[in-house]
Amino acid sequence: MTLEIAFLFSLLGVMVVLFLTEKLPVDVTAFAGLSLLVATGLVTSGEAFQGFSSPAVITMMSVFLLSAGLQYTGVAEALGSRIYKVVGAREVPLIVAIMIVAGVLSAFMNNIAAAAVLLPAVVSLARKAGVPPSRLLMPLAFGAILGGTTTLVGTPPNLLASEVLTDQGLRPFGLFEFAPFGLALLAAGIVFMITIGRKLLPDRSGGMAEMERANLAEVYRLEESLFSITIPMISKLAGKTLAESRLGSLLGIQVVSIFRDGEEVLAPAGDYRLKAGDRLVVQGRRRDLHDSMDLREIEVADLGSTSMISAATSVSGIVIRLAADSEFLGKSVKDLDVRNRFRVTVVEICRNGQPIRDGFVDLPFEAGDEVLALGPVVLINELASRTEVDVVAEGRDAIERLEEGLYVLRVSESSSMAGSTVAETHLRERYDLTIVGVVRGDETELVVSPNQPLLAGDKLLVTGRPAKIAQLLELGQVEVDDTTPGASLESDDVTLLEAVVAPRSAAVGHSLRELAFRKKYGLRALAIWRGGEPLRAGLPDIKLRLGDGLLLHGRRDKVALLRSDPDFVVLSEGESGPRRPGRAVFAIGALLLMVGLVVAGIFPIQVAAFFAATLVILTRTLRMHEAYRAIEWRAIFLVAAILPVGAAMERTGAAQLLANSVAGLAGDAGPYAVLLALMVLSSLLSQGLDGAPTVVLLGPVVISTAAQLGLSPFPLMMGVGLAASAAFMTPFSHKANLLVMGAGGYRSWDYLKVGTPLTLVVLAILTLMIPVLMPF
Repeated sequence: MTLEIAFLFSLLGVMVVLFLTEKLPVDVTAFAGLSLLVATGLVTSGEAFQGFSSPAVITMMSVFLLSAGLQYTGVAEALGSRIYKVVGAREVPLIVAIMIVAGVLSAFMNNIAAAAVLLPAVVSLARKAGVPPSRLLMPLAFGAILGGTTTLVGTPPNLLASEVLTDQGLRPFGLFEFAPFGLALLAAGIVFMITIGRKLLPDRSGGMAEMERANLAEVYRLEESLFSITIPMISKLAGKTLAESRLGSLLGIQVVSIFRDGEEVLAPAGDYRLKAGDRLVVQGRRRDLHDSMDLREIEVADLGSTSMISAATSVSGIVIRLAADSEFLGKSVKDLDVRNRFRVTVVEICRNGQPIRDGFVDLPFEAGDEVLALGPVVLINELASRTEVDVVAEGRDAIERLEEGLYVLRVSESSSMAGSTVAETHLRERYDLTIVGVVRGDETELVVSPNQPLLAGDKLLVTGRPAKIAQLLELGQVEVDDTTPGASLESDDVTLLEAVVAPRSAAVGHSLRELAFRKKYGLRALAIWRGGEPLRAGLPDIKLRLGDGLLLHGRRDKVALLRSDPDFVVLSEGESGPRRPGRAVFAIGALLLMVGLVVAGIFPIQVAAFFAATLVILTRTLRMHEAYRAIEWRAIFLVAAILPVGAAMERTGAAQLLANSVAGLAGDAGPYAVLLALMVLSSLLSQGLDGAPTVVLLGPVVISTAAQLGLSPFPLMMGVGLAASAAFMTPFSHKANLLVMGAGGYRSWDYLKVGTPLTLVVLAILTLMIPVLMPF
C-alpha cells in the first residue's frame, strides 16, 4: 500500500459516499474527482478527456437519439398498446407480455426511456383489467432492466465492459455476444415474477395510479383535506374575482369547485367572479385556515411611542458584520440553529445596505452581511468577542436601529392567540414575522421564550413585513364548514388526472411555484405522491424528484399541453405528442442499419450507432432541439469523467492490489469462486452506485485478477458487466425502479423483498452459464 494508492482509495471512498448521498450531483462529483486526479498527476492531461471521445460515450449518445426516434414515431407505444388485445385481462399473461415488450424495447433503447414510454400503457392496462398497478409496474421496470442485458447497446455497463477490454488491447464484445446470457436472464426473470415474485408483489390498491379514475380522490385521501367556505351576504369578497381575492396565498387553500344556485362550477378560472352566498369547496389544511382566520382578530400598528430602550437592562442588542473567513458563510439562521446554539434571536440581516426583515431564516449568509441580534448581555458580549465578526453597533445603538423596523401586533380579547404560546402562533413559519418582545402593561420583555404564553391585551413587537396580516384583516368574514356539498371533482369538462415526473425532466429539483405550473398548464396540483404516501401540504414549494406523482385537477382541454411536454408522463389514455407515425419506417430502418453494419463487420458499434442516429436526424424523425433534449447529459458526463479512474488504478498499482486480494480470498477455491466474488461485488456496488461507475472501478481489477490467476478476462468481464445491471434491491438502484415507484405506490421495502431473491437468481444463472459459453 503506497501513498498514491492510499490517496486514490481515499478519493474513491469520498466519491462513493457523495454518489450515494448525492450531496453533490453525481456528475459534479465525477468532475471534481477527475480534476483532483489530474492535479495530483495520477491521470495525465492527455488521458483526462479521452472519456469524452471514447466509443462507449459515442455509442451511448447515439442510442439515446435512436431511442427517441422510436419513441417519437410511436413505435414503442404501439407495441405496448397491443398487449391488452393479445393477452386480455389475466394477470399472469399480462406480466409476461409486459416484461417481454419492455425487454425487447430495452435491447436497443435506453432502459429508462423504454419504461417511461410503456408506463401510461401499463397503467391503462391495469385499469382495464381491474388489476392494481402495483402488480404490473415493478415487472415493467425489471423487464426493462433485464432486457438491456441482451445486447451490447442495451445498457451502459455492457458498453463499458467492452470498452475496458478494448483499452487493454483485447477484442471487444460483439453486439449480440451478451444475447445468450441476457435472454436467459430475461426468461428467468419472467418465470420468477409469475411464480415467487408474484407472491411477493404488493397487492396495493393505494398506489398513485389506482384502478378506477373515480377512486383517485380516495387514493390520495383528498377527503382529509377537502372542506368548504361560504361567502356571507355581506362580504368584501363579493364582486371580486378569484385572482383578486388572493384566497390561495392568504389562506393557503386551493379552490376546487364553487356551488351557486344549486349548480357546481368545477376548476373555476382565476377570472371567475365571486358572489355572496357562494359555497367554495377548497383543498388545504383546516388548522392552518382556522389559525389564519383567527389572526384577523389582532390589530397591526407601527411602534409609535413604545420604546425598547427602557427594557434593555439584562438584554442587549448587537449588529455584527461577517468577515470573509467567517464560519457562518453559506449557512442560514436555520442551518446554524442560532437560537439554541448562541441563545440569541436574529431579527434582521442587512445586505448591500438593504435591510431584510422577512424570509431571512433560510437565506445563506454572505461576506459583508450585517446581522442584528438580541439576547442576554452576557451572550451578546460572547458573540462580540468572536474573531471572524466585526461589531458595527452594540447596546443602545443596536436597539435603536431595531426600532426602525418594528411593528406592533395587539392581541385582542376575542383572538384565539390569547392563551397560546409564542411557538404556537407560528408567525415566523407562516408570515416571516419574528417576535422580539412582548409589551404587557407598562413592562416590556425582550427575547421571549417560545413557551411563553400570550395574554389578551399583549402587544407583540415583531420585525418583518406584516402586509399579509393586513390583507387578512381586509379579507372579510367567511364561514368555514368541515363538510363538502357532494363535490364530484369531475365532469364532462373537468378531470382528475395523474402525471409522473419523467426521466431527464427539467422539472427535477424545482418547485411548482418556480415552474409557474398552474399558469403554464392551466392545471392545479392537489397532491404529490412520494414514498408511498400523498403529500398535500405546502405543495407549491416542494422540490420535485424523478418519479414523483402529481394529482392534477383542471379542464380536459388543458391536458393536451401537459401531455406534449416531455418533462411529465401523463398516466391516462390519449395521444402524447409530438408523434410522427409517418416517420416510423425511418426509425426502424435506422435500427436495422445499425444492427446490419455491426453484424456484417463493416463498422464497429460506435460508428454504426452514430450512422443510425444521423439517419434519424436527417429524415426529421427527430428534430435537432428534441435530439439535444433526448440525450441524458448527466449520464454522458458521468461516464466520460469516470473513465480515467481506470487508468489511475492501473498506474498506481491499486488494481493489482485489489486483484491480489481477490486472488488470495477466492483464488484457492477455483475460477468459479473468483467469478462469483467479482459478480457479487459488482451487484452490491450497483445497488447504490450507477452501474457505469461500478464497471469502470472493477474493470482494471478484473484484468489484473485474470492475468494473475492465468484466466481468460472475457468471462470475468462478462460477469461483472451483467451483474452491474442486477439492480433490483432498492428504488435508487436504477432509475427505472424510481420511475414506477410513485405510480405503483411502492415503498423501499417492496423492492428489497422482491429484488433480493431476483438478484440471487441472476447471479446463480450467470455463475452456471458464463463458464460454459466462455471457458476460463
